[in-house]
Amino acid sequence: MASFRQFFALFASLLLAGPAVAAEPPLTVEAIVAKARTVLAADPTALTKVKSVRFEFSALDDAGRTINTSTLTVVAPGFRLEKTEGPTSGAESAMGIGRLEGWVSRKSDTLATRSLRALPYENFRKMQDMAADDLAFFVPPAAGRGQATYQGPAEIDGRKTHAVEYAYASGFRITRHFDAVTFALVASDQLTPKGELQRQKVDGVIIAEGIAFPAKETVFVAGKKSGTVTYSRVTVNPELPAGLFDFPSF
Repeated sequence: MASFRQFFALFASLLLAGPAVAAEPPLTVEAIVAKARTVLAADPTALTKVKSVRFEFSALDDAGRTINTSTLTVVAPGFRLEKTEGPTSGAESAMGIGRLEGWVSRKSDTLATRSLRALPYENFRKMQDMAADDLAFFVPPAAGRGQATYQGPAEIDGRKTHAVEYAYASGFRITRHFDAVTFALVASDQLTPKGELQRQKVDGVIIAEGIAFPAKETVFVAGKKSGTVTYSRVTVNPELPAGLFDFPSF
């Protein structure tokens, strides 16, 4: 009889404790973003003060050889200019978007004539959204411009993550994987023009004005490592020359 009374008392106590040990509500995009932004900056107001960023980085192949060096400048609300140079050949390329138009210029070597063409409108819109996304620091797109959707739990190399897809009306899409415990950014997924999955895994961070940016990214295409991107410098709110995003003339 005593054992029955003990069992009954334990069962009753569990019933009474039920509300106190109820499962936590499911994660939302808003909750994930809020946690992920605190990882980027201890002072959340630092993120709201960023109006432009300049990234300087090098792309290396799978053998560690430098493919090119680049400078990417992104400015709110949607300006973007990326300039790339080859290591020895004198090859140059640039892709930029201003207020109303975008362009691509190329030069194959030091003696070659530089070519210039306008970007198709659909590419121009995607580039605008890429620029806005770069400066949003994980905040979902504004209403009418797109949406962010929680894709559920995932796993990358044994590391549990939460996946959030950012889908813009222009067609630009990116899925970010946040660590399930720390909510730090683990990797980003996009599709290549050929429809293959390109994954950029974050390896370390570089701090600029109190904000954590990726220091190195390992790039995989269709599951195969294709190279790395190493950031040598990140400048927040840099000085910008006049006409930086104007359509070029040679």
